[in-house]
Amino acid sequence: MKKHFKSISLCILIAVGFSSCTTDDNSLDPTNLGGYVHLTDSEISLFDTNADLNLNLITNSGVTVTAVEILEDSLSGSLIANATISGETASFNSFTLGEFVFIDDDDVAHDTGDFPIFISSTLSNGKKAGDPTTVHVVDAISFDKEPGSVKFMDSTTTILSYETFTHSATIDDVIFSWKKNKLGTYVESDLVLNVEKDSINLADIDYDAFDAGANDTIYYKFVANSGDLSQEIVAKIAILPQSFGAATNATLSAATGKNEYNLGSGEFAIEGETGEMSFTAPSGFDLAVDFVKVTVPAMDAEDYFNNTDLFEAEDAYDAGVKLSSIVAVSNGDVYIYKVTRTITRVIVNDDDEEVEVEEDFVFYGIIKIDNTIVVNGTANSFEFKYAEGTIIR
Repeated sequence: MKKHFKSISLCILIAVGFSSCTTDDNSLDPTNLGGYVHLTDSEISLFDTNADLNLNLITNSGVTVTAVEILEDSLSGSLIANATISGETASFNSFTLGEFVFIDDDDVAHDTGDFPIFISSTLSNGKKAGDPTTVHVVDAISFDKEPGSVKFMDSTTTILSYETFTHSATIDDVIFSWKKNKLGTYVESDLVLNVEKDSINLADIDYDAFDAGANDTIYYKFVANSGDLSQEIVAKIAILPQSFGAATNATLSAATGKNEYNLGSGEFAIEGETGEMSFTAPSGFDLAVDFVKVTVPAMDAEDYFNNTDLFEAEDAYDAGVKLSSIVAVSNGDVYIYKVTRTITRVIVNDDDEEVEVEEDFVFYGIIKIDNTIVVNGTANSFEFKYAEGTIIR
């Protein structure tokens, strides 16, 4: 029977007369042997405890493989199995490798890892061929996309997805459970998932059902089952607050050119125009939109400014007394305002063309008064910082 030659690995080529390969203590010299056996199924899952692993028998014309031994680690290793030969292939069962338990450098046991083996083959010409190889045992289920966090109430598509793998074992089902925070108790979902791969859009989180809010963590557990075997994976999704954008520092004063300020652009209005924020004597301001003064809780104003999220700002604005101006400010005062801004965005239309569209978004802003500056006994300017953000629902 005529067979075709091909390069397998490690410079192994069995053509007669080839003699340039080097060998080590763990391999048999492949030169002039006339045949070779190659493991084709080198990766299995931890569910494949009873799987047939196939080998290709590659020989010169007139040469056959009469026996294949699977040894532990090296040529001198203990016999694991005698492979069953059938035509141009052979096979042995993964159960002969032993229990799927692998100890790492920290003496921790894992059910995935590597079995180093040595394939020793006897040829009909009386010669032996062989080489070390590895059977890799990998996870039966793993995350494909695993975001670490989402923003509270964010409706933006954020995908958490998994995929499964086995060599030949059947996965019966994948069960999904969730809990809130580390000390919570898992609740099994009735969601029917695809056993090969599936995904969950975290934009669809039912925050009411989870009783979850900003700074909570939701644990998503997926358990793949195959007969009596199972493997679970857990994704920890931190619920982040929807926060303001970067802060901007500015000074508002009675001086011409410094008395009209636009919060949206972060620039002073040109002379003769009115800005969104106008200085008023003796040391206050008007806003073009309503705002409220915040009663800062048991923390200093700087902490409140840095740690307040957009939902808290919305609540403070809704509950506060609406103002349009303040006569005099003091260091540490905090104000919340609400403004609608027109934002230009680039989208892809139905013809797959990028076009610019204008949309109105509601922004909440937070202002913290810093130093008031006194000249000749009169406060005629003040420093402040502010930040804005829009809630994604």
